[in-house]
Amino acid sequence: MHALQSLDALAVNIRCSRGQEICSPSRPADYWYRVVSGSARRCVIRPDGRRQIVDLLLPGDFFGFSERNEYDSTVEAVIEGTIVASYPRKRAEMLADADPLLARELRQVAYKALARSRAHLLILGRITAREKVGAFLLELVERFSGGATDTIMLPVSRYDIADCLALSVETVCRSLTELKQRGVIALSGTRCVRIIDRQALEEGDRDSDASFARRKPASFDHGNSSADANTVAGRQLRHDRQANGFRQLTGT
Repeated sequence: MHALQSLDALAVNIRCSRGQEICSPSRPADYWYRVVSGSARRCVIRPDGRRQIVDLLLPGDFFGFSERNEYDSTVEAVIEGTIVASYPRKRAEMLADADPLLARELRQVAYKALARSRAHLLILGRITAREKVGAFLLELVERFSGGATDTIMLPVSRYDIADCLALSVETVCRSLTELKQRGVIALSGTRCVRIIDRQALEEGDRDSDASFARRKPASFDHGNSSADANTVAGRQLRHDRQANGFRQLTGT
């Protein structure tokens, strides 16, 4: 089951190789598309020549909608053998004009695309790189399974993740390693990610110390309570000595 099934009679499936361009601003916007299998990336080129991925397209996602006569961005297949269904725009619009149910489905498809854009903006609005990477992983889990599983296969490379989050690939790799070392995620190979502490990813770095403390062994928290108390007392003693020295120097 997928959206706009009433348009299936118009659809033509296209099998794409990895990196193949599906649509671009230089081509007329004559078709709408749906990812059937695999994944695709919608990207724009910044004025400085760098690529920015503005939408990651997964099975079931539609793209190619444009208010102009040309596409406003470039969409490329990410995975070898990605299959997309293409729908002739003019014929689909004519059917929608005559069918209120189809027109309503088209609005829902447009709303979902807007929701993806809003979610992407919220991820980019995170403060630190580790927060952005964590929010990106949570978003993928939600889109793949509705949150029903904590394990996902990343559909894109580290380089694509970097271009999605406006980070360097080194920063993305470092953030994933830090999340792994903190016990928030587990990595198997380069693509398989398992979320261990969903709450820590949701909180980001706001409460990273508290999140780290939750994952300490019980013996660390309880067996060393006296040592912790001694550490606090030692800090207070040093503070008092420094304060006394300052008063002696200033005569206060």
